Amino acid sequence: MTVFLLISSFIIDGVLLFTLFIMMNKVRKTEELELKQKQVASEIEDLFTSYLMEIKEENRRMESLIEKKNSYSDYQSSQKENREEEIESHSKKETISTNDSSSSYSPPELNVMESYQPSFHSQVLELREKGYSVDQIAKKMDKGKTEIELLFKFHQKPMKKT
Repeated sequence: MTVFLLISSFIIDGVLLFTLFIMMNKVRKTEELELKQKQVASEIEDLFTSYLMEIKEENRRMESLIEKKNSYSDYQSSQKENREEEIESHSKKETISTNDSSSSYSPPELNVMESYQPSFHSQVLELREKGYSVDQIAKKMDKGKTEIELLFKFHQKPMKKT
């Protein structure tokens, strides 16, 4: 009977040692998992802080650009006011000088026709009036056929309902 008790004691001790070994492995794995989670959390935190710093830097740049734009627009408006004042004073001088010598003054000639260029839409409509086809107009204007057809659809006169 002592042999039976010794064998059962060894079996129970073996089972206990085996369960302790398994439990130690599980505890070790959970500790490793916690460590990995802490590392991931710190990496995410670092990533967010770097993004936040980039956003702050972009905001600073945007503010400086807006300030520059505002100061430039203020500068332009002051320049515009100065030009208007110069034009007014110049026109006053011209009226005074024209009163003095009205026969010798002649206004400058403006070449308005040289700077005038019709818009794309008016050019296309003009070519249509001249009898060009959609394909010819598209080739001449270097645009797609669909774009020209769409432009014609927009410029059609709506039919009156009676």
